[in-house]
Amino acid sequence: MTLKQYAVVWFKAARAPFLVVSIIPSILAGLIVWSHGSIDATLFWLVTIGVVMAHSAGDFVDDYFDFKKGNLGNKEKQFHDSPLIDGTVTARQVMVAALLCVAIALATGIYAFSVVGMPVVWLTILGTVIVFFYTSPPLMLNYRGLGETALFVAFGPMIVGGISYVLRPVFDWEPLLASIPLGIFTMNVGLVSNTFDHDDDVKSGKRTLPVRFGQAAAVRVLAAGSVFAYAVIVAGVALNVLTPWSLIALLGSPLAFTVVKATSQYHDTAHYTGAMTKAIALTSVTGILLCVAYGMVVLMR
Repeated sequence: MTLKQYAVVWFKAARAPFLVVSIIPSILAGLIVWSHGSIDATLFWLVTIGVVMAHSAGDFVDDYFDFKKGNLGNKEKQFHDSPLIDGTVTARQVMVAALLCVAIALATGIYAFSVVGMPVVWLTILGTVIVFFYTSPPLMLNYRGLGETALFVAFGPMIVGGISYVLRPVFDWEPLLASIPLGIFTMNVGLVSNTFDHDDDVKSGKRTLPVRFGQAAAVRVLAAGSVFAYAVIVAGVALNVLTPWSLIALLGSPLAFTVVKATSQYHDTAHYTGAMTKAIALTSVTGILLCVAYGMVVLMR
């Protein structure tokens, strides 16, 4: 195997395209802090690397335990030629990769702790619980009906609010409100996946939201969550908490409609890849537009 082929294999194994859902919120947090004054660039980039490595570790752990349990659901459609599923990499190699990512994340966390102190410890503990126990025992959050909530917390308030606090240790509603749409839309990525994986999750004992309340109810939650996400942005601007530039994020609302429409066709798994692609695009587009909004504030400050 050439170096290029090796890189491609691990690019796929790490679900690299999915990492945008942790990179973009991290950048947004940095821009929000920067809009209020100076920013410690070294701390920001190290914390961002730590967050992305923790996210990657979580994906590796998730794949490892689902693979071990034989609960692959529609992952072939989601990840196409997954190296773990087709045997190009082994489960042991995936777990080693997860531990390497954790080691890098912890190293950045230690540096952040030396600068900020105890808040980093609590964020690290919460992050560790979500990373290691999203799928794995004994907590198995995604098997106990807490998977969607964990995604909201991890990719919304925890990243945007957490990084903002690390960089600017004061309580501020601004990053928390800005984090809600990203948390909801990233949670929706998991909700779309779980809606299509309903039958396999029933067999494996996963009590996801679609399993507990039905796929039709999950689609309604998907739609209601999207409306609420945009309502938060509008309310944030109206209350003078978010910059008025944040309203440009509403440009993504037609895409939100297509996500709901594609997911409503859950009876046909041929729509799975398209729905997932649209869901990932929605959280990415929303995050990018919010970054543009706060980038404008920085430029005009």
